[in-house]
Amino acid sequence: TTDKTDNIARQDADTTALTDKKVATRTYKTTGYRVQVYAGGNSRKDRMNAEQTGNQLRMLFPNEAVYTHFYSPRWICRIGNYRTYEEAHNMLQEVKRLGYDAATIVKGRISVPY
Repeated sequence: TTDKTDNIARQDADTTALTDKKVATRTYKTTGYRVQVYAGGNSRKDRMNAEQTGNQLRMLFPNEAVYTHFYSPRWICRIGNYRTYEEAHNMLQEVKRLGYDAATIVKGRISVPY
């Protein structure tokens, strides 16, 4: 029953994390920038690393959107929805200061609140 209790606690924590996020319900897509903090391969270990990086970023930057996805053929973790390169660059410097030396800025579709 300990495993069951741990799973339920974990699920509750996950649900809380989702509801605590400042999610804009009305958004539109536009071109902008995100900071790619992790890019791995397509192994199970790479998936775990991407998710771990995402969880760390969520704790360090609770007001920023964090995306952990599989874009074939690799697992990646990105943070933010920045309209300008300067905003993304500020986050890039912040993330690099935390030891994510491989972080880089990527241009793409972002979600922006109305």
